[in-house]
Amino acid sequence: MVTITLKGREIPLIYTTWEMKQIQEEIAPIGDAIGILIGRNKDDENDASRYGGAEQLEAIGKAIRILGNAGLEETGGEPDLKEKWILRAIRPNDVMDIVNAIMAAFADGMASEIPEKKEEGPVDVTLEEMKKKKETGA
Repeated sequence: MVTITLKGREIPLIYTTWEMKQIQEEIAPIGDAIGILIGRNKDDENDASRYGGAEQLEAIGKAIRILGNAGLEETGGEPDLKEKWILRAIRPNDVMDIVNAIMAAFADGMASEIPEKKEEGPVDVTLEEMKKKKETGA
């Protein structure tokens, strides 16, 4: 789980489909939201002039509020984050680290939890034991 620390408070960031929906409603469709969060001009990918701009900073505050409140709620904490507190807690020099944490939370949330499909049919017990021994180094 991705975590950030703001004003000495550790905040876990969780990204699930619920947070995806909230980000799309409050910031922009995910592809556009990512561009806004990294400060890129969607019409010119080489133009980073929006980095540190009001649109980016507002999106960062919203994304941390959404992901952070989800993380706090899921870990038994109080989901009490407010954008004003978040943005006051982030030093301008730390903006890129915060953006990287948001992107890491997105990547973490996109990881599959669907178990791998096991082979069907007869199982060779001796072969399975040999595989287990090889994996454990025994």
